[in-house]
Amino acid sequence: MALLFLLPLVMQGVSRAEMGTADLGPSSVPTPTNVTIESYNMNPIVYWEYQIMPQVPVFTVEVKNYGVKARVGQKESAYAKSEEFAVCRDGKIGPPKLDIRKEEKQIMIDIFHPSVFVNGDEQEVDYDPETTCYIRVYNVYVRMNGSEIQYKILTQKEDDCDELQCQLAIPVSSLNSQYCVSAEGVLHVWGVTTEKSKEVCITIFNSSIK
Repeated sequence: MALLFLLPLVMQGVSRAEMGTADLGPSSVPTPTNVTIESYNMNPIVYWEYQIMPQVPVFTVEVKNYGVKARVGQKESAYAKSEEFAVCRDGKIGPPKLDIRKEEKQIMIDIFHPSVFVNGDEQEVDYDPETTCYIRVYNVYVRMNGSEIQYKILTQKEDDCDELQCQLAIPVSSLNSQYCVSAEGVLHVWGVTTEKSKEVCITIFNSSIK
């Protein structure tokens, strides 16, 4: 049987075959196995598997190289290393939030940067262009009556974006039509794409245009 351990950095582990303390050599402690990392919205989770032990092991995790070792009593295992992992390159980032409304003869689309939670506190994804994690561009998809047009918003254009959101204005080209919008961000350097947002829609009637 295997036990899976989770560390919020986060860590998770699994125990396999049971081993008695007497079976341990003078300095031998079984090494954790199958160390893997996942990340969502900049929150890494470390997983590993470990044998069932009569004495509960204490695990030590290296967070820079993502390695795990076990300690039973005064004895320690060697580190089990994961494959190289970079949060911005290998992790996942959730979708931006959207808001859509009509203003005169335009449709205004607000694109709010994805948020991350660190120790329970909500924070925006890094907007600093000096880092590798900031969102460089948003791909915005506007669907109207079955046809789709793609727009791009560069986050460093101050007229369109600030630290909280970006904004896109599109003209109303067809009356009595439904406009549906979705968006995704593309990160600087790595080119990683965030998850795509759900569509938000608005219907424009002839009587609503003034």
